[in-house]
Amino acid sequence: MLIDSLEWLGHSGFRIRVGRAVVYLDPYRVPDGAPPADLILVTHGHYDHFSPQDIERLSARGTWLVGPAAVAERVGGQVHSIAPGELLEDELVRGVHVRAIAAYNTSKRDADGNPFHPRAAGWVGYELNVRGERLYHSGDTDVIPEMDSVTGVDVALLPVSGVYVMTASEAAEAARRIQPRVAVPMHWGQHLGSERDARTFAERAGVEVRILTKVAS
Repeated sequence: MLIDSLEWLGHSGFRIRVGRAVVYLDPYRVPDGAPPADLILVTHGHYDHFSPQDIERLSARGTWLVGPAAVAERVGGQVHSIAPGELLEDELVRGVHVRAIAAYNTSKRDADGNPFHPRAAGWVGYELNVRGERLYHSGDTDVIPEMDSVTGVDVALLPVSGVYVMTASEAAEAARRIQPRVAVPMHWGQHLGSERDARTFAERAGVEVRILTKVAS
C-alpha cells in the first residue's frame, strides 16, 4: 500500500519509494544519509518548502525537479515548471503521474491584510498517481474548492498548524470534504504546530488518520 511506503521527513517534507525510485515532496532539513532523488516536487518558494541546499544534496544525475514557475526558474538541471490544474504528460519516474492542484489562503493574512499564500502566485499542491494509488499533498493552503478534485484519494497530507495554513479543525473539515482512505497531518513540530494539533486533527477528521514519526535518515 502507498501509505506504507510513505516517510515523513518533518514539517511538510515526505519521501516515497516507488520500486527503486525515490520521490521527495518539499524536502527541508533532510537528515544526513538520505538517498538521492529521482524526482523532487516543490509546492512553493517559501524557505521551509523550497530549500536549494537540500535539493543540491539530494540531486544526482537524472534527478528531475518539478515546481511552480517561481521555483523552477531558480534551479538548474532537469526542471519542469507546473501550474495549478496542469497534468504532466510525461512520467518523470516510471509509474508516477503528477498533477498540480491550486494551493492558497482565503483567511490567513499578514499585518497589511495580504494573504500569506495568494492565489495569484500560482503555488500548488500535488496529486500523485503512484501505480494506481492516489496521494494528495496539499501544500500550504486553506480549505478551498479545488480540493474537491481529489475526493477519494488513498492518502491526503494536510497541514494542521494554523497561522499560515489550516488549523487542525480546518484540516479536519478538509479531510471530511476529501474523504481519503487515510489522512496524515503535516506542517507541525518544526516551526509551528505541535503533536497536540496533529492529535486534535485525528480526533475531528472523521477518517482514518496516521500520525507519522519523523524518520532519522
